[in-house]
Amino acid sequence: MITVEMNFAKTLVWTSALMAALVLQVDAQPLLCRLDAGWPALDYDGKPSTEDGAFSRTSVPGSRSETERYVAETKTMAAADGKLLIRLACKSYKAFPAEEYAVLVTNSAASEPTGVVGNFRSLKLTVGKPAPGAAVSLHVLRGSTCKATDFVPETFTIEEGQERVLASVCGRSSNDFIPFLELSIDDQTGYLFAVGWTGSWKARFVNTGAGVDVEIGMERSHFRLLPGEAIRQPSALVFTRMNQTRRAFKTQVRRFMLENKVPRDTKGEIVPPILAVASGGGNKTPQMMADILKYCLDNKMPFDTYWVDAGWYGAPHEDELYSNCGPNWWKYVGDWRVNTTTHPTGDLLPIADAVHRAGMKFLLWFEPERMTDIAPILKTHPEYRNGQLVDYGNPEAFKWIQDTIYGVIEKHKIDVYRQDFNMEPGPVWHSMDAADRVGIAEAKHIGALYRFLDDMRARFPNILQENCASGGRRIDIEMISRAHVYCRSDYFIGQKPHDTAFILGQNATLNLSPYLPFQGCEFNCVPIGDDYGAFSIISSGTVITPSDFDGGILKRTFADSETAWFKKIFNVAARMRPFYMGDFYPLTDETGAGNDLWCAWQCHRPDLQAGFALFFRRADAKEDSRAFKLGGIDSDAAYHVETYGGSDQSVKGAELENLTVKLDPRSFRLIFYKK
Repeated sequence: MITVEMNFAKTLVWTSALMAALVLQVDAQPLLCRLDAGWPALDYDGKPSTEDGAFSRTSVPGSRSETERYVAETKTMAAADGKLLIRLACKSYKAFPAEEYAVLVTNSAASEPTGVVGNFRSLKLTVGKPAPGAAVSLHVLRGSTCKATDFVPETFTIEEGQERVLASVCGRSSNDFIPFLELSIDDQTGYLFAVGWTGSWKARFVNTGAGVDVEIGMERSHFRLLPGEAIRQPSALVFTRMNQTRRAFKTQVRRFMLENKVPRDTKGEIVPPILAVASGGGNKTPQMMADILKYCLDNKMPFDTYWVDAGWYGAPHEDELYSNCGPNWWKYVGDWRVNTTTHPTGDLLPIADAVHRAGMKFLLWFEPERMTDIAPILKTHPEYRNGQLVDYGNPEAFKWIQDTIYGVIEKHKIDVYRQDFNMEPGPVWHSMDAADRVGIAEAKHIGALYRFLDDMRARFPNILQENCASGGRRIDIEMISRAHVYCRSDYFIGQKPHDTAFILGQNATLNLSPYLPFQGCEFNCVPIGDDYGAFSIISSGTVITPSDFDGGILKRTFADSETAWFKKIFNVAARMRPFYMGDFYPLTDETGAGNDLWCAWQCHRPDLQAGFALFFRRADAKEDSRAFKLGGIDSDAAYHVETYGGSDQSVKGAELENLTVKLDPRSFRLIFYKK
C-alpha cells in the first residue's frame, strides 16, 4: 500500500470515490491501489509541518469537479498562526493510473510576514514494497549538456537504508537529469515521478526497508512570505505501473502525454509537429531569405514552416551574412528592434508575408529572459535586470517584455514562437535572495515565465510555442504542456566525429519520446547522401538550414542530385510525421552512447490501422539479426508492408507482429505498414 502524510477521513473518502470512478484503458492493468491524495511537507519556523496542531488540512467545500479526462479537487493546509496558507490543486486522471498536484503558497496576512518556510516539498509520500528488505531501482535519463551522452539512461540501485538524491542545480530543469524519474519496485511494479518545474528541483528517494520515501520540491527553500505574497512551487505527477514491464509502461505514459500534456489549438486538437526549413539566423538579408523560400517552393519540398533564428534584432549594425546566426547575435539580446542595416524596412514583413502567401507557418526566435549590457531599456530602467537576467519578478519589467515581444508577434503574425534561454540563472537568483528569502527570486521568475507563455496563448490562441535553452535544457512536464522542442541538443549543430551525432539522434527519439512526443533537431550534422545519418536524427519534427551545406543557395547552387536527395529524405520524413501523433512502442530498451547496439522503435496509429517501424544496427553491433515484437498488430489480418529502398509485399499479421530483422553493420530498415 501507499501511505501519505495525512490522517483525514474526508480525503480518504474522496480517494475511495476516485477509485470507484476510475476508467482504465483497454490494455491497462487494474491497480491494486490508487495513490492517496498527497500533501506538501515543510518546516515552519524550524518545526515539522507534521507536528500535532502545526497545520490544519481540509478539502475546499464545493471544489470537487469533473471533466472528461479527470476528477479535480482543491485542498488547503493552514498554519496555526493564520498566516501561511498552502493551496493544493489535485487531479486524478480517469483513463490512466495518474495523480497530479499543483502547489501555491500564500501569506494571507495583511500586514505581517510569515514565519520561515524551510525545506518545502511539494509532495512527500511513501510507497510500499512487497519484499520489505529488497533493493529498488531508480531509472533516469541524463540531461542535455551539448554532449554525445545527452539523454543516455542511468540506473541507480538503492539498497535498504540508503537514499538517492537527484537535482538540477543550475536553474534549468533538464541540464543534469530529465525530470521524469522512474522508481522500479520490481520487474512489474513501479512509479513515475514527473517534476513540473522549469528551474532547480530536487527529488529524494529513501529505501526504508518497508517502503520508499519520496520527496519532490525546489532545490533550495528557506523563506518568509511578505504580506499578501503568493508563490508557485513545483508541481508533481505520479504515475503508477502495475503488472507491466517498463517497456510496455512507456507506451502507456506516451498515451497519457498525448491526451493530457501537449499543446492543443482552439478546437481542442493536438498541435502537430513541424517540418521546417531555416534561413539560419536573421542576419540574412530579405533577398537571401526569399531565395531560400523560392528554392523550397520551386522544388516542391514538403516543409510547412519557415524558420528565422537569432540575429535579426539590435541597433543598426553591419553583420556577417553567411554563417548561421552570425557572430553578433548574442550582443544584441534584449534589444528587440529589427536591425535596419540588414532589414531596411525595419521589420521582417517581406519574408513573413511571403511565407504566409506560400501557405506556410512563420517561426521567429526570441530570448526574452536575458539582456546584454547594450540593451537600450537599461538606460532608463537598469532595475529591469539582474546580471543578464530580466527581472520577471519586477511587475514593470515583466510588462515591458510582454508588451515588446507580443508586439513583434502581432505585427508579423508569427505562427511559431521560438523561445531560447542561453544562461544559467541559478547563480543570479541566489544573489538576489536575502538570507530569509532563499528561493523567492527563482519562484517568482518561474511563475512569471509560465504566465508569460500562458498569456501569449490567450492573446494568440493558435500560436505554437517552441522551447529551447542552449538545446534541451528545459524539458519538464510544465514546458512540454506548453511547447514543442526542436533543438533537443546543441550537439546536433554541425558535423561530429564518427557516428556520435547519429547515435545521439537515435537515443533522443527512443529514450525521450515517451515523455516528449514532439521533438526534433537541426539536420546539418548529416552529410548529403547519408541515409543512415538522416533517419537517425529525423524525429517527429526536423529543421534543415540549406546554407549550412557549404553555403547552399546563398553561395552556391545545389546540384540536381543534392536537391533530389533532400527531397527524397524529407518526403519520407513528412510521411512518418503523422504516425508520431499515435502510439509509440519502444522495440528495444533505452539505448546509450555505445556504437555496439541495436536501436528500434515503432509508431502506430490505431485509427488508421497503419504505422512505421525503424530499426538500426550500429556499426559495432555483433548480432546481424534481431527479433522484435511489434505493437498494435492484428495477428489474424494481412498487411501491406513497404520497405524504404526495397520492395512492397503482403505480410500476415502474425509475421509482422513477430518480425526478425537482419542488417549489415551501420545500416537501418524503415518499414511502413497498413492493414
